[in-house]
Amino acid sequence: MPRGSALPDTGEPSLRVVRGPRPFYLRRRFLRPFAPAALVAVAGLLALTTSANLLLPLQPLTVINGSVGSKADYFEDDQVRDLLLRHHIRVNITRQGSREGAGSDLDTLDFVFPSGQPAARLVVEKRIAEGKRQTVHRPFVSPVVLATYREYADTLVANNLATAQPTAGGEPPYYYNVSMAPFLERMRAGETWNDLRLGDRGLSNDNVALVNTTDVCVSNGAATYLSLVAYLHRHGVPKDLADATDLGNEIKPLLRAQGQPIVSPELYFVDEGRRNAPIIVIYEHQYLAHQLRHRARQGQLDRDRVLLYPDVALPSEPQFIGLTESGTRLGKLLTTDPDLRRRAMELGFRVFDPTGETASPQLSRFLAESRVPEPARGGIETKVLLPDLPLLEKMIEVVGDCPKPGK
Repeated sequence: MPRGSALPDTGEPSLRVVRGPRPFYLRRRFLRPFAPAALVAVAGLLALTTSANLLLPLQPLTVINGSVGSKADYFEDDQVRDLLLRHHIRVNITRQGSREGAGSDLDTLDFVFPSGQPAARLVVEKRIAEGKRQTVHRPFVSPVVLATYREYADTLVANNLATAQPTAGGEPPYYYNVSMAPFLERMRAGETWNDLRLGDRGLSNDNVALVNTTDVCVSNGAATYLSLVAYLHRHGVPKDLADATDLGNEIKPLLRAQGQPIVSPELYFVDEGRRNAPIIVIYEHQYLAHQLRHRARQGQLDRDRVLLYPDVALPSEPQFIGLTESGTRLGKLLTTDPDLRRRAMELGFRVFDPTGETASPQLSRFLAESRVPEPARGGIETKVLLPDLPLLEKMIEVVGDCPKPGK
């Protein structure tokens, strides 16, 4: 048929298909505002799926209760909480001194995490006496150290009581080695900081040059320092309860001078600490975490605060003690999960290898990457020996005027 000619009239009815209106969700006015939101939702769904968190709200959550000393800093960290939630675990902690936690009602807890061996031994012996089981894990460690300020550290150096650890890159020293035996001699003599010529560094302090501690009745750090003072004072350990009582009375003035307050580690990180507690017993991770935060926030280290490392090795063996199946599961997780182990390192802890026997070199690498100097801890030849637990308990009671745990 020629182009342009009309169709012949056959007399048959014709059928014309008319396309209906588009569904509202395909209309352009709907797609324009909705499509970006839909893409975001799809991307979020994919992210949840790949991270295994999609069904997290639908899975049961295990609540684990524990008593924790200085290692509470770890469990109170937001990233640690998020990592534990991925394992469907929420940890509720009671922050207590290690010795205080050992004397608490263990039947209400899933775990305890004392900061040192003496308190851990109290827990284990108590469980054995009650015919109950427990598991012990060692996820990380943080040595006991003496925290001070640069003017006080340099004053000790000027009196031949301390030496600065070498530094690199023109940085001032942040770590010092302190000779504890001669320093204790100055304490026994009642010398003040002004007697040691603190004024040469622009400060004045008439207080006796002592080391401040937390409450020895509840704190492992304070009890550890007490063990150091007792060992150096006696050049050994007490032989019986009567001897422990006498030794406790002899060293009490070196730990609790008249008018000397019981302090908390937080005092060290505020301005008032420079005069009220110029040297205080803390854990290494508390200092390293402070410097890591300071570097991240201000681009430089806190040059006012430094650490003193005693020239004798202080025992510091934190032990995570699982009291229930849930507590045991958590202890194993802290020891083996790579993300939880890395976060512990980022908080300044020295992470143990999975066997719990030796500290891994991860912290050294992390500090170097973060441009925070690493303290040197080698060359220590003398190690403080702990007395038998009943004798240590007796000295703690005498020095702190405190009751036995659980009384």
